[in-house]
Amino acid sequence: MPSPKFSYDGLFSSRSQEVPARKVVHPKYDFVVAYPDPETVPLDGLVDGLKEGLERDGKDLAYYPHPLGLPELRELVTSKLERDRGFKVTPEQVVITSGSSEANWLVIQALTNPGDTVITEEFVYTGTLGQLRRAGANVVGTPVDDEGIVPEPLEDLIKLLIKQNKRPKYLYTIPEFQNPTGTTLPRQRREKILEIAHRHKMPILEDDCYVDLRLEGKTQPAFRSLDDSGIVNYVASFSKILAPGLRHGYFTVPDEVQRRALSFRAGGGPSQFTSYAVVEYLKRDMYDHISDINGVQRHKRDAMLGALGERFGGMGAKWSHPQGGLYVWLEMPKNYDMTALQPICFEAGVGYAAGANFAPNGNGDNFARLCYGHPSPEYNREGIALLADIIEKQMAKNKARVAPGAR
Repeated sequence: MPSPKFSYDGLFSSRSQEVPARKVVHPKYDFVVAYPDPETVPLDGLVDGLKEGLERDGKDLAYYPHPLGLPELRELVTSKLERDRGFKVTPEQVVITSGSSEANWLVIQALTNPGDTVITEEFVYTGTLGQLRRAGANVVGTPVDDEGIVPEPLEDLIKLLIKQNKRPKYLYTIPEFQNPTGTTLPRQRREKILEIAHRHKMPILEDDCYVDLRLEGKTQPAFRSLDDSGIVNYVASFSKILAPGLRHGYFTVPDEVQRRALSFRAGGGPSQFTSYAVVEYLKRDMYDHISDINGVQRHKRDAMLGALGERFGGMGAKWSHPQGGLYVWLEMPKNYDMTALQPICFEAGVGYAAGANFAPNGNGDNFARLCYGHPSPEYNREGIALLADIIEKQMAKNKARVAPGAR
Protein backbone atom coordinates (compact mmCIF):
# COMPACT_ATOMS: atom_id res chain seq x y z
CA MET A 1 0.00 0.00 0.00
CA PRO A 2 1.39 3.48 -0.88
CA SER A 3 1.92 5.86 2.02
CA PRO A 4 -0.61 8.68 2.36
CA LYS A 5 0.64 11.89 0.76
CA PHE A 6 2.40 14.16 3.24
CA SER A 7 1.01 17.69 3.49
CA TYR A 8 3.23 20.78 3.84
CA ASP A 9 0.28 23.01 4.74
CA GLY A 10 1.40 25.48 7.41
CA LEU A 11 5.08 24.50 7.09
CA PHE A 12 6.34 26.88 4.45
CA SER A 13 8.35 29.91 5.52
CA SER A 14 6.62 33.28 5.34
CA ARG A 15 9.37 34.47 2.99
CA SER A 16 8.82 31.72 0.41
CA GLN A 17 6.82 32.30 -2.74
CA GLU A 18 5.20 29.73 -4.96
CA VAL A 19 6.79 29.82 -8.41
CA PRO A 20 4.74 28.05 -11.07
CA ALA A 21 6.53 25.58 -13.30
CA ARG A 22 7.30 27.22 -16.64
CA LYS A 23 7.83 25.75 -20.04
CA VAL A 24 10.21 27.99 -21.97
CA VAL A 25 8.80 28.65 -25.43
CA HIS A 26 10.48 30.92 -27.96
CA PRO A 27 8.58 32.61 -30.79
CA LYS A 28 10.04 32.61 -34.29
CA TYR A 29 11.37 36.12 -33.73
CA ASP A 30 12.50 36.40 -30.13
CA PHE A 31 13.44 39.91 -28.95
CA VAL A 32 12.63 39.18 -25.29
CA VAL A 33 15.91 38.11 -23.66
CA ALA A 34 19.42 39.47 -24.23
CA TYR A 35 21.12 36.31 -25.42
CA PRO A 36 24.49 36.80 -27.12
CA ASP A 37 25.13 35.47 -30.60
CA PRO A 38 25.97 31.76 -30.11
CA GLU A 39 28.60 32.06 -32.85
CA THR A 40 30.56 34.58 -30.73
CA VAL A 41 30.90 32.30 -27.69
CA PRO A 42 34.66 31.49 -27.67
CA LEU A 43 34.31 27.75 -27.11
CA ASP A 44 37.79 26.77 -28.30
CA GLY A 45 39.41 29.52 -26.25
CA LEU A 46 37.49 28.53 -23.13
CA VAL A 47 38.45 24.87 -23.57
CA ASP A 48 42.12 25.84 -23.99
CA GLY A 49 41.89 28.10 -20.94
CA LEU A 50 40.35 25.31 -18.88
CA LYS A 51 43.15 22.93 -19.87
CA GLU A 52 45.78 25.49 -18.88
CA GLY A 53 44.14 26.15 -15.55
CA LEU A 54 43.71 22.48 -14.73
CA GLU A 55 47.26 21.63 -15.70
CA ARG A 56 48.57 24.33 -13.40
CA ASP A 57 46.18 24.22 -10.43
CA GLY A 58 43.73 21.40 -11.07
CA LYS A 59 44.65 19.53 -7.91
CA ASP A 60 43.28 22.47 -5.94
CA LEU A 61 39.81 21.20 -6.89
CA ALA A 62 40.29 18.74 -4.04
CA TYR A 63 39.72 21.69 -1.69
CA TYR A 64 36.79 24.04 -1.28
CA PRO A 65 37.41 27.26 -3.26
CA HIS A 66 38.40 30.57 -1.74
CA PRO A 67 35.25 32.26 -0.32
CA LEU A 68 35.91 35.38 -2.43
CA GLY A 69 36.51 33.42 -5.62
CA LEU A 70 39.56 32.24 -7.56
CA PRO A 71 42.49 34.53 -6.62
CA GLU A 72 43.80 34.74 -10.20
CA LEU A 73 40.39 35.86 -11.44
CA ARG A 74 40.12 38.51 -8.73
CA GLU A 75 43.55 39.80 -9.71
CA LEU A 76 42.36 40.03 -13.33
CA VAL A 77 39.32 42.03 -12.16
CA THR A 78 41.50 44.54 -10.31
CA SER A 79 43.64 45.07 -13.43
CA LYS A 80 40.56 45.44 -15.62
CA LEU A 81 38.91 47.94 -13.28
CA GLU A 82 42.04 50.08 -13.13
CA ARG A 83 42.54 49.98 -16.92
CA ASP A 84 38.91 50.33 -18.01
CA ARG A 85 37.08 52.10 -15.17
CA GLY A 86 39.86 54.14 -13.57
CA PHE A 87 39.79 53.01 -9.96
CA LYS A 88 42.00 50.77 -7.85
CA VAL A 89 40.97 48.00 -5.49
CA THR A 90 42.81 45.01 -4.07
CA PRO A 91 41.95 41.37 -4.86
CA GLU A 92 40.62 41.07 -1.29
CA GLN A 93 38.04 43.76 -2.12
CA VAL A 94 36.66 41.77 -5.08
CA VAL A 95 34.08 38.98 -4.70
CA ILE A 96 33.43 36.63 -7.63
CA THR A 97 29.75 35.69 -7.93
CA SER A 98 27.39 33.57 -10.00
CA GLY A 99 26.71 36.39 -12.44
CA SER A 100 25.88 39.99 -11.63
CA SER A 101 22.45 38.87 -10.42
CA GLU A 102 23.99 37.16 -7.39
CA ALA A 103 26.26 40.16 -6.84
CA ASN A 104 23.27 42.51 -6.75
CA TRP A 105 21.28 40.13 -4.57
CA LEU A 106 24.01 39.85 -1.93
CA VAL A 107 24.45 43.62 -1.70
CA ILE A 108 20.69 44.22 -1.71
CA GLN A 109 20.25 41.83 1.23
CA ALA A 110 23.11 43.48 3.11
CA LEU A 111 21.48 46.92 2.80
CA THR A 112 17.72 46.30 2.79
CA ASN A 113 15.20 45.78 5.54
CA PRO A 114 11.55 45.06 4.72
CA GLY A 115 9.79 48.40 4.26
CA ASP A 116 12.90 50.32 3.20
CA THR A 117 12.46 52.67 0.25
CA VAL A 118 14.87 52.19 -2.68
CA ILE A 119 15.05 54.51 -5.69
CA THR A 120 15.69 53.16 -9.20
CA GLU A 121 15.31 54.54 -12.69
CA GLU A 122 11.69 55.03 -13.78
CA PHE A 123 12.13 51.81 -15.74
CA VAL A 124 14.46 49.20 -14.29
CA TYR A 125 15.69 45.69 -15.11
CA THR A 126 13.00 43.21 -14.08
CA GLY A 127 15.46 40.83 -12.41
CA THR A 128 16.71 43.47 -9.97
CA LEU A 129 13.21 44.88 -9.51
CA GLY A 130 12.12 41.40 -8.45
CA GLN A 131 15.07 41.08 -6.06
CA LEU A 132 14.30 44.41 -4.43
CA ARG A 133 10.69 43.42 -3.95
CA ARG A 134 11.64 40.02 -2.53
CA ALA A 135 13.81 41.87 -0.02
CA GLY A 136 10.68 43.79 1.01
CA ALA A 137 11.73 47.13 -0.47
CA ASN A 138 9.33 49.87 -1.47
CA VAL A 139 10.72 50.60 -4.96
CA VAL A 140 10.18 54.07 -6.41
CA GLY A 141 11.26 55.09 -9.90
CA THR A 142 12.83 58.48 -10.60
CA PRO A 143 12.27 60.31 -13.93
CA VAL A 144 14.60 59.60 -16.85
CA ASP A 145 15.13 61.06 -20.30
CA ASP A 146 17.31 60.02 -23.24
CA GLU A 147 20.42 60.53 -21.08
CA GLY A 148 19.18 58.56 -18.09
CA ILE A 149 18.41 59.85 -14.58
CA VAL A 150 17.64 63.58 -14.42
CA PRO A 151 19.36 64.91 -11.25
CA GLU A 152 16.91 67.70 -10.30
CA PRO A 153 13.76 65.53 -10.24
CA LEU A 154 15.79 62.89 -8.37
CA GLU A 155 16.48 65.34 -5.55
CA ASP A 156 12.87 66.53 -5.59
CA LEU A 157 11.78 62.90 -5.21
CA ILE A 158 14.17 62.33 -2.31
CA LYS A 159 12.83 65.41 -0.50
CA LEU A 160 9.24 64.28 -1.09
CA LEU A 161 9.96 60.80 0.23
CA ILE A 162 11.65 62.26 3.32
CA LYS A 163 8.53 64.39 3.98
CA GLN A 164 6.48 61.20 3.70
CA ASN A 165 8.77 59.53 6.26
CA LYS A 166 10.12 57.22 3.53
CA ARG A 167 13.75 58.32 3.44
CA PRO A 168 15.39 56.37 0.60
CA LYS A 169 17.94 53.79 1.73
CA TYR A 170 19.95 53.78 -1.51
CA LEU A 171 19.83 54.32 -5.27
CA TYR A 172 20.15 51.38 -7.66
CA THR A 173 21.20 52.32 -11.19
CA ILE A 174 22.60 50.89 -14.43
CA PRO A 175 24.34 54.05 -15.69
CA GLU A 176 25.92 52.61 -18.86
CA PHE A 177 23.49 51.23 -21.50
CA GLN A 178 20.70 51.04 -18.98
CA ASN A 179 18.36 48.06 -19.06
CA PRO A 180 15.74 48.51 -20.51
CA THR A 181 16.11 52.02 -21.94
CA GLY A 182 19.65 51.78 -23.36
CA THR A 183 20.63 55.23 -22.02
CA THR A 184 24.07 56.25 -20.76
CA LEU A 185 24.46 58.85 -18.00
CA PRO A 186 26.93 61.59 -18.96
CA ARG A 187 29.71 62.46 -16.52
CA GLN A 188 28.17 65.79 -15.52
CA ARG A 189 24.97 64.08 -14.36
CA ARG A 190 26.93 61.43 -12.48
CA GLU A 191 28.79 64.13 -10.59
CA LYS A 192 25.52 65.90 -9.70
CA ILE A 193 23.93 62.63 -8.58
CA LEU A 194 26.94 61.94 -6.35
CA GLU A 195 26.52 65.39 -4.78
CA ILE A 196 22.85 64.60 -4.14
CA ALA A 197 23.72 61.19 -2.71
CA HIS A 198 26.21 62.69 -0.25
CA ARG A 199 23.79 65.48 0.70
CA HIS A 200 21.15 62.92 1.64
CA LYS A 201 23.54 60.20 2.89
CA MET A 202 22.20 57.79 0.28
CA PRO A 203 24.55 55.07 -1.03
CA ILE A 204 24.58 54.11 -4.72
CA LEU A 205 24.47 50.53 -6.02
CA GLU A 206 26.09 50.84 -9.46
CA ASP A 207 25.42 47.95 -11.86
CA ASP A 208 28.01 48.25 -14.64
CA CYS A 209 27.31 44.91 -16.33
CA TYR A 210 26.98 46.30 -19.89
CA VAL A 211 29.95 48.68 -19.94
CA ASP A 212 32.10 46.52 -22.25
CA LEU A 213 29.45 46.50 -24.99
CA ARG A 214 30.16 49.97 -26.41
CA LEU A 215 29.58 50.12 -30.17
CA GLU A 216 30.37 53.80 -30.64
CA GLY A 217 31.00 56.98 -28.66
CA LYS A 218 32.95 57.42 -25.44
CA THR A 219 32.60 55.38 -22.26
CA GLN A 220 31.66 57.53 -19.28
CA PRO A 221 33.53 57.28 -15.96
CA ALA A 222 31.98 54.97 -13.41
CA PHE A 223 30.36 56.43 -10.32
CA ARG A 224 32.98 54.43 -8.41
CA SER A 225 35.85 56.11 -10.30
CA LEU A 226 34.42 59.54 -9.46
CA ASP A 227 34.10 58.85 -5.73
CA ASP A 228 36.29 56.78 -3.42
CA SER A 229 34.48 57.65 -0.19
CA GLY A 230 32.71 54.29 0.03
CA ILE A 231 29.29 55.61 -0.94
CA VAL A 232 29.37 53.60 -4.22
CA ASN A 233 28.89 49.82 -4.30
CA TYR A 234 30.05 48.46 -7.67
CA VAL A 235 28.77 45.39 -9.55
CA ALA A 236 29.81 44.04 -12.96
CA SER A 237 29.81 40.85 -15.03
CA PHE A 238 31.67 38.65 -17.49
CA SER A 239 28.42 37.11 -18.76
CA LYS A 240 27.77 39.78 -21.38
CA ILE A 241 31.19 39.38 -23.03
CA LEU A 242 31.40 35.58 -22.77
CA ALA A 243 28.12 33.73 -22.16
CA PRO A 244 25.33 33.93 -19.57
CA GLY A 245 25.66 30.18 -18.99
CA LEU A 246 29.09 30.68 -17.41
CA ARG A 247 27.47 32.64 -14.54
CA HIS A 248 30.44 34.79 -13.59
CA GLY A 249 30.14 38.29 -12.18
CA TYR A 250 31.68 40.22 -9.32
CA PHE A 251 31.29 43.10 -6.89
CA THR A 252 33.55 45.43 -4.98
CA VAL A 253 32.11 47.31 -2.03
CA PRO A 254 33.35 48.83 1.25
CA ASP A 255 34.77 46.20 3.60
CA GLU A 256 31.91 46.46 6.08
CA VAL A 257 29.36 45.96 3.30
CA GLN A 258 31.31 42.99 1.92
CA ARG A 259 31.27 41.24 5.30
CA ARG A 260 27.50 41.70 5.59
CA ALA A 261 26.87 40.68 1.97
CA LEU A 262 28.87 37.47 2.34
CA SER A 263 26.74 36.47 5.32
CA PHE A 264 23.91 35.83 2.83
CA ARG A 265 25.95 33.66 0.46
CA ALA A 266 24.90 30.02 0.30
CA GLY A 267 27.82 27.77 -0.60
CA GLY A 268 31.20 28.91 -1.82
CA GLY A 269 30.46 30.99 -4.88
CA PRO A 270 30.79 30.09 -8.55
CA SER A 271 32.52 26.98 -9.81
CA GLN A 272 36.31 27.12 -9.54
CA PHE A 273 36.40 24.69 -12.48
CA THR A 274 34.63 27.28 -14.65
CA SER A 275 36.76 30.09 -13.25
CA TYR A 276 39.88 28.42 -14.64
CA ALA A 277 38.42 28.61 -18.15
CA VAL A 278 37.30 32.21 -17.72
CA VAL A 279 40.52 33.64 -16.30
CA GLU A 280 42.94 31.87 -18.64
CA TYR A 281 40.92 32.80 -21.73
CA LEU A 282 40.46 36.42 -20.67
CA LYS A 283 44.12 36.88 -19.76
CA ARG A 284 44.98 36.08 -23.39
CA ASP A 285 42.09 37.33 -25.50
CA MET A 286 39.71 39.58 -23.54
CA TYR A 287 40.06 42.81 -25.51
CA ASP A 288 40.31 41.19 -28.93
CA HIS A 289 37.16 39.23 -28.10
CA ILE A 290 35.31 42.33 -26.90
CA SER A 291 36.22 44.10 -30.15
CA ASP A 292 35.00 41.13 -32.19
CA ILE A 293 31.64 40.77 -30.46
CA ASN A 294 30.95 44.50 -30.62
CA GLY A 295 31.64 44.48 -34.35
CA VAL A 296 29.02 41.73 -34.74
CA GLN A 297 26.48 43.48 -32.50
CA ARG A 298 26.83 46.80 -34.31
CA HIS A 299 25.37 45.31 -37.51
CA LYS A 300 22.47 43.80 -35.58
CA ARG A 301 21.65 47.03 -33.78
CA ASP A 302 21.76 48.99 -37.03
CA ALA A 303 19.49 46.47 -38.72
CA MET A 304 16.90 46.80 -35.97
CA LEU A 305 17.07 50.60 -35.94
CA GLY A 306 16.72 50.70 -39.72
CA ALA A 307 13.72 48.39 -39.64
CA LEU A 308 12.06 50.48 -36.93
CA GLY A 309 12.53 53.57 -39.07
CA GLU A 310 10.97 51.89 -42.09
CA ARG A 311 7.98 50.33 -40.32
CA PHE A 312 7.26 52.24 -37.08
CA GLY A 313 7.93 55.87 -38.02
CA GLY A 314 4.47 56.22 -39.52
CA MET A 315 2.81 54.97 -36.31
CA GLY A 316 4.03 57.94 -34.30
CA ALA A 317 6.48 55.74 -32.41
CA LYS A 318 9.81 56.80 -30.89
CA TRP A 319 12.74 54.61 -29.98
CA SER A 320 16.18 54.85 -28.42
CA HIS A 321 19.41 54.88 -30.45
CA PRO A 322 21.75 53.15 -27.98
CA GLN A 323 25.49 53.49 -28.44
CA GLY A 324 25.93 50.00 -27.06
CA GLY A 325 24.44 47.38 -24.82
CA LEU A 326 21.74 45.02 -26.08
CA TYR A 327 18.41 46.87 -26.03
CA VAL A 328 16.26 49.26 -28.00
CA TRP A 329 13.50 50.96 -25.99
CA LEU A 330 10.36 51.46 -28.07
CA GLU A 331 7.77 54.08 -27.08
CA MET A 332 4.41 53.84 -28.83
CA PRO A 333 1.61 56.46 -28.69
CA LYS A 334 -0.51 56.27 -25.56
CA ASN A 335 -3.34 54.42 -27.26
CA TYR A 336 -1.08 51.45 -28.03
CA ASP A 337 -1.26 48.99 -25.13
CA MET A 338 1.93 46.96 -25.60
CA THR A 339 1.09 44.93 -22.49
CA ALA A 340 -2.20 43.74 -23.99
CA LEU A 341 -0.61 43.27 -27.41
CA GLN A 342 2.27 41.16 -26.08
CA PRO A 343 0.52 37.74 -26.02
CA ILE A 344 -1.10 38.44 -29.39
CA CYS A 345 2.27 39.24 -30.97
CA PHE A 346 3.89 36.25 -29.27
CA GLU A 347 1.26 33.91 -30.65
CA ALA A 348 1.77 35.39 -34.11
CA GLY A 349 5.53 34.85 -33.94
CA VAL A 350 7.22 37.88 -32.35
CA GLY A 351 8.29 38.19 -28.73
CA TYR A 352 9.20 41.38 -26.83
CA ALA A 353 9.21 42.50 -23.21
CA ALA A 354 6.32 44.83 -22.36
CA GLY A 355 7.39 48.08 -20.70
CA ALA A 356 5.07 47.66 -17.72
CA ASN A 357 7.29 44.79 -16.50
CA PHE A 358 10.08 47.31 -15.86
CA ALA A 359 7.98 50.00 -14.16
CA PRO A 360 8.05 50.22 -10.36
CA ASN A 361 5.61 53.15 -10.54
CA GLY A 362 3.03 51.13 -12.49
CA ASN A 363 3.29 52.91 -15.83
CA GLY A 364 4.87 51.72 -19.10
CA ASP A 365 1.99 50.06 -20.98
CA ASN A 366 2.89 51.87 -24.21
CA PHE A 367 6.57 50.83 -24.08
CA ALA A 368 8.45 47.71 -25.16
CA ARG A 369 12.03 46.47 -24.85
CA LEU A 370 13.55 44.87 -27.94
CA CYS A 371 16.78 42.86 -27.66
CA TYR A 372 18.88 42.82 -30.83
CA GLY A 373 21.87 40.71 -29.76
CA HIS A 374 21.04 37.06 -30.32
CA PRO A 375 19.91 36.72 -33.94
CA SER A 376 21.28 37.98 -37.26
CA PRO A 377 20.72 41.39 -38.91
CA GLU A 378 18.31 39.76 -41.36
CA TYR A 379 16.39 38.17 -38.52
CA ASN A 380 16.03 41.58 -36.85
CA ARG A 381 14.74 43.21 -40.03
CA GLU A 382 12.23 40.42 -40.69
CA GLY A 383 11.04 40.29 -37.08
CA ILE A 384 10.49 44.04 -36.79
CA ALA A 385 8.57 44.05 -40.07
CA LEU A 386 6.33 41.24 -38.82
CA LEU A 387 5.83 43.01 -35.48
CA ALA A 388 4.66 46.13 -37.30
CA ASP A 389 2.22 44.08 -39.40
CA ILE A 390 0.76 42.36 -36.35
CA ILE A 391 0.30 45.60 -34.41
CA GLU A 392 -1.24 47.44 -37.38
CA LYS A 393 -3.74 44.62 -37.99
CA GLN A 394 -4.66 44.36 -34.32
CA MET A 395 -5.12 48.12 -33.95
CA ALA A 396 -7.32 48.14 -37.05
CA LYS A 397 -9.46 45.38 -35.50
CA ASN A 398 -9.73 47.31 -32.24
CA LYS A 399 -10.73 50.47 -34.10
CA ALA A 400 -13.39 48.64 -36.10
CA ARG A 401 -14.73 47.06 -32.90
CA VAL A 402 -15.43 50.46 -31.29
CA ALA A 403 -16.41 52.39 -34.42
CA PRO A 404 -19.92 53.95 -34.42
CA GLY A 405 -22.46 51.47 -35.71
CA ALA A 406 -20.04 48.56 -35.50
CA ARG A 407 -21.48 45.26 -34.42
